[in-house]
Parts: sequence; C-alpha cells; structure tokens
Amino acid sequence: MQFLTFTLNAIDYGIPLKDVESIEIRKDVMKVPTAPSHIVGIIKLHGEIVPVFSLSSRFGVNEGKIESLVVANVGGMKIGLEVEKVKEIVDVENRQVLPMPSLMHSAENCFNDVASRKKELFVLLDVASLVSMEEQQAIRQLISDNTNEK
Repeated sequence: MQFLTFTLNAIDYGIPLKDVESIEIRKDVMKVPTAPSHIVGIIKLHGEIVPVFSLSSRFGVNEGKIESLVVANVGGMKIGLEVEKVKEIVDVENRQVLPMPSLMHSAENCFNDVASRKKELFVLLDVASLVSMEEQQAIRQLISDNTNEK
C-alpha cells in the first residue's frame, strides 16, 4: 500500500495515495459563515469550488503553520485538508500496519491504524470516516450555494 505522509502538530500522518487528488500550496481561503464547524472556507481550484477542512480543529490539536493542502476524495467530492507539511510517499506492507491501541480507538475516530516504517510510526487517516454523512451533505450544499452565486 502507498501512503502520502504529512505532519500536523508534530505528529506524522498517512493518507492512502488512492484517496489523494493533488497536493497544493496553501492559498487564501474565503470564509463562509454558514460552513460546517471544521470547514475553514472554500477555494477555487482548477475551476472548481473546494471546501478547506481543518484537521487541527477536527482532531482538537493546536494548529501550526499550515503550508499545504492535500486535496482528497471524500465520499466522491474533493476536499482540501490543511496540513503543516507534506513529507513523502511511502510504501507500507500489510504487516507494517498495526491496529490503534483500543484505549485510543473510538467510533468517532478517523484513524484506527498506525504504520511502522523504519522505526517510525505514523497514524493512518481514514478519509471516508473523516467527514460524517451529515457534514458531507452540508458541504455539498455550501459548494452548490457558492457555485450558483458566481
């Protein structure tokens, strides 16, 4: 399996490469007052309106200097994930993927596994569970509202 790795609040994360649409330099984000709680706003990217999601807010951690957006496919829509720094693409064998300790596992988590590579650990992000179905519907409405106004 291949993962794109990135850093957020001094923690390394990995997202399945199959879920990554592109990597972008952090752009100015237009704030939208009616946006769901973890959406910091929207950007126009290659002619499309893309919501920008704050992983720091979602994970309840302090936000560092956001340098990049990882544009991911979440439920069939593009969403920009704010990350401090994109690191690299890594190959991980199945035996290197370990379950998150049960003490740290809950239904609300979007990370249930960790990967061990070269004596380093990184948390594996499950983008499918990152945004709830209710939030996905609100985001689709936000995109529709802001596309129709233009």
